[in-house]
Amino acid sequence: MQGILQSTMSTKRLILEGSEKTKQTSIFLLIAGFGLLILLTLSYLGTGTSWTCELDNSDPKHAYICKQLRKDASCMSLTGPINTEIILDINNEVKASALIICPWENGISELRVCFILGALLTVILGISSLAKEDKKLSEVHINSAYFFSLLLAIAACFDLYAIEDSVVNNFSLCTLTEEFTVESGVNGERMECSHGIYRFTVYTGFICSLLLIIAALQVKNWRSNLSMIAG
Repeated sequence: MQGILQSTMSTKRLILEGSEKTKQTSIFLLIAGFGLLILLTLSYLGTGTSWTCELDNSDPKHAYICKQLRKDASCMSLTGPINTEIILDINNEVKASALIICPWENGISELRVCFILGALLTVILGISSLAKEDKKLSEVHINSAYFFSLLLAIAACFDLYAIEDSVVNNFSLCTLTEEFTVESGVNGERMECSHGIYRFTVYTGFICSLLLIIAALQVKNWRSNLSMIAG
């Protein structure tokens, strides 16, 4: 926490007091850091699991349908990541609505979070190199930024594959085909499957990967400019 606070103060000083080139480079680093924080938040939101079921009739004789639905449509039987909402018509007497949120498969979010934290540390290194006008530290930042940019892009590719895999594996649920039946007399009235937040996570990952490269190139140009001034 102290390191982040010091980095924030250094960035503020660089933007207010630094040269035009230093200010420009600092802003690119800040943009990259802000994008990584958004990606970190999305990664955290994508780890949540939720399952709720409600009936529009309090008659206890229909309570079994939620228990049965939990067996047939839970995160144990679905392929994440996916957000689903299903409405069932029970013998034209009562309707049941279920909201199912299944996160990324185990390991995917954890790896992405590790890559994001590493990338954030790289951004802090870049800011520190500007504040200290340290060429060696800037070199470490540039090499680290390229490395973590590649890792973020790879993670985003795997995330995209996981989403497409979820679409295929959950086809019967999301289309309410005959392959997915709860019980005789129980009909699927409406089904909505969404991967919105997960696709946004993928796109943000690609954007952060690009921002990290751009920031590294800016630091590289700043270092070259510093060498010319020193020379």
